[in-house]
Amino acid sequence: MELITTNPDWFNQALDKEHISKFVEVNGARIEYMEWGNAENQSVIMLHGTNAHAHWFKFIGSMLSEKYHFVVMSFSGMGGSDWRSFYTRDTFVDDVWGVVKDTGMKDPIVVGHSFGGMVSLITASKHSEDMSGLLLVDFVVNKPEEHHEWYEDRAPARPPRIVKEREELIKRFRLMPPQQCINQYLVDYIADHSIRETENGWAWTFDPSAYDGLIIGSDHSKILSELSCPVGFYYGEHTIEFKEGELQTMKDLLPENSPIFGLKDAQHHLMLDQPLPFIENLDRLIQELLTKSS
Repeated sequence: MELITTNPDWFNQALDKEHISKFVEVNGARIEYMEWGNAENQSVIMLHGTNAHAHWFKFIGSMLSEKYHFVVMSFSGMGGSDWRSFYTRDTFVDDVWGVVKDTGMKDPIVVGHSFGGMVSLITASKHSEDMSGLLLVDFVVNKPEEHHEWYEDRAPARPPRIVKEREELIKRFRLMPPQQCINQYLVDYIADHSIRETENGWAWTFDPSAYDGLIIGSDHSKILSELSCPVGFYYGEHTIEFKEGELQTMKDLLPENSPIFGLKDAQHHLMLDQPLPFIENLDRLIQELLTKSS
């Protein structure tokens, strides 16, 4: 597989697009976000996965900025946001809604990828009456009897690893769960924004203790059945997230006539595998949710 290492013109143009970069304080922590578009347009906020950050979706917010009031953010303990002494799933929900309020978003559509899908679902459990829709991206909802706590077998986090040379960390960067990605320029961009300088050297931006004791909960299917906003599901055709039969289970759990789309030639990190088709179909799914919410 020959990797694409040079930035395409469209990607450079997206990165150069004018936007607002800000922080808002939520429960004592500064939360990083980026914002595009006219505040009078439909609001969309997009939530990232485990140990990720706002820059994963910067090109997406930029390319949809003419149509939407689009916001991407970093959860506390990740990206440029502050770390906390302890985290719960409600911690991240508060982060999200703090950004929603600070940006003046009205009835947003909340889009969540992977871990961000879990956070978006819990956010909807508290705020679905004030949302135009929920779009779960490669996040699978399980029935209670099939539930597994993601972090229960995880050993307590070690202190952040610090290295002397910046390039050493960049070379170590890997997508999790592991997968190949032909668009190396996207992986390189994300890696470049996943490290921070400390007094003693360079470290990852994420707090390694963010998942210590974190309970995601077994109530996801119940929450899904009780939401007052429309829900959609967007997944990679070759995602590692599905075991046999789970796609059908997910379809069965979703409200009737929920928009569902599988992106061809895409794995779990579908926005990196197929960036332009991902954006095109994200736009279409948002429009379908808006039709159902009106």
